[in-house]
Amino acid sequence: MKIDQSRIVVCDAGPLIHLDQLQSLDLLPDLGRLVMPHAVWEEVKHHRPQFGPQPPLVIERLDVKTRENLKDSTLFQILSLDKGEREALFLMADLCASMFLTDDAAARLVATGLGYEVHGTIGVLLRAIRQGYRTKEEVKTLLTEIPKRSTLYIQKGLLNEIIDRLG
Repeated sequence: MKIDQSRIVVCDAGPLIHLDQLQSLDLLPDLGRLVMPHAVWEEVKHHRPQFGPQPPLVIERLDVKTRENLKDSTLFQILSLDKGEREALFLMADLCASMFLTDDAAARLVATGLGYEVHGTIGVLLRAIRQGYRTKEEVKTLLTEIPKRSTLYIQKGLLNEIIDRLG
């Protein structure tokens, strides 16, 4: 597995928590250099106290220069972005990151609006098929088990549609 260290991927808590619940953190390392702000680390540890990435998964925890301008502050308040999501978005800008991993709809909306490539737990699972890390059947099984094994909220109809599209 080759890791492109020039490709920076900022992680929000959701995908880390949900992929850990699905025992699928091994799907992350080749995305690039994985980073997260300390606020995201605290959120992950709150929900998954035993969380600790095992090699080859390395996720750097970085300090984020706190800043709030009126435009950011208002947008973040309207969309109810938590501290981790705000810091992750600041980190995206500070590092000129390539990708943002989040399962939060509001954070995804802001990131997409800023022109960032955004993916979540489902996208990582589907990518695993293309990369040859999981078979289509293995991913179907994981998708089917999301409501039982994960705290990821996804509408049942949407989840069924994704599973159906896999064929």
